[in-house]
Amino acid sequence: LHKPNRQTRSSGTSQLLIALQVTLLVSSMGSYQSKEYDTTDQPACVWPDWMSHIPDSCSLASLSIPGSHSSMSFYGRDLIQCQSWALYHQYEAGIRFVDIRCRHFYNGLHIHHDVNYQYAEITHVLKESIRFLQENPREAILMRIREEYQPVGNTQTFDEAVAGALKDVGSSWFWKDARIPTMGEARGKIVILQDFKGPVMGVHYDGLNIADQWSVPTLYYVEEKWTNVLTNLEAARVGDCGTMYLTYSSGAGFLAYPYSVAYRVNPRVCTHLERFDMEPNRWGIIAMDFPGVELVHKIICSN
Repeated sequence: LHKPNRQTRSSGTSQLLIALQVTLLVSSMGSYQSKEYDTTDQPACVWPDWMSHIPDSCSLASLSIPGSHSSMSFYGRDLIQCQSWALYHQYEAGIRFVDIRCRHFYNGLHIHHDVNYQYAEITHVLKESIRFLQENPREAILMRIREEYQPVGNTQTFDEAVAGALKDVGSSWFWKDARIPTMGEARGKIVILQDFKGPVMGVHYDGLNIADQWSVPTLYYVEEKWTNVLTNLEAARVGDCGTMYLTYSSGAGFLAYPYSVAYRVNPRVCTHLERFDMEPNRWGIIAMDFPGVELVHKIICSN
């Protein structure tokens, strides 16, 4: 009667040991560059003006847009780091959706990934984004802003701090309507995807069709993660072009670091897009960890 239970426990233990061994074998991210996955400090190719070829009349919701998950997460070693390209290099490579997470700390907005401070403030993010738009005025940037980790020592609300930061760098740089703009309306602007409470400062993030199954406890869960990604990509491909879709290909867990998940999922995204190389398709926003330039390019060329 107890034999099946012993086998289950033994099997579970074996799987855990194998997962630990795999983690130890790939315990350092290193510097590696392939067409789908890149942990080097600069992209091999750049597409800084790809949006200039999109007709003004197209809704941003109807596009395929390369994005980065936790876009400023550079510090915290393998367990935390999600990107290796600096923000400006991400924009040069074609990334047009960025995921900005701010801890509200003594009325400042400090960039965090959970508890981990990323040695930057939102002002730096906004100024780098504006610098890119000044040099590429026919582009647009979609910027998710959310509150991250515990607030400390504040005398204003989070939305007041965000509003102040936008005003400080120049309100004219932002699309702050709840309506998803057309390409023509968005050119030269940062489109805020508002993932916080308060007065309207942009498109409501929770109005997007989002797949964000971020928890990947071990590498055995990569298949489950990929199923979640594929399901939303297909929903975007055939869905209403008035709805904006956002698919996070990223994931992490105690036994599955962000780079190790990206190393396995990014090639699958690239292979899936290759099946449709001969025809335009709407994939929505694909937010990635450590994307390679060929993967970014395939998303761009889907438009």
